Amino acid sequence: MINKFLPTLEKFQPTEQQYLQYFNERGEKDVLGRVISNMKGTAEIQASQGVDTWLSYGVYLPAVERIFALHSGENEKDFYNRTQYPPDVVEAYTIPQHDIATLIAADKYSRIHQQNIAVNTSIWPLNDLGLTIDLQDFPQRLKANI
Repeated sequence: MINKFLPTLEKFQPTEQQYLQYFNERGEKDVLGRVISNMKGTAEIQASQGVDTWLSYGVYLPAVERIFALHSGENEKDFYNRTQYPPDVVEAYTIPQHDIATLIAADKYSRIHQQNIAVNTSIWPLNDLGLTIDLQDFPQRLKANI
């Protein structure tokens, strides 16, 4: 059973609302696209320092990638066929109907772990009983250009 570092809407909805308000006040038509663009830009900067930021998203990476894929027009079936991510992992780390809140949760998780875990770590715990995900087992995952 997956139960480690799960996101909740209650925890991340206030920040999601702040993002929506901020970008809407500035006339942004695609707030989700702007958040995705910002995340990709940060990953590029960190890649120039030898860090695969996408690995730092750990257990959240499959959910993050699903949001990116669907936003870019890929359908869910093609996403799962391409990545081979376990659907239960994607679902566990997704806040349904709240893509921005999901991305905020992933970013917070990443920032916390970048301070405490070796860069480019690929094995992440899904529970306290030894269930893990090794992101290197998914060759089609999002990767930094280091």
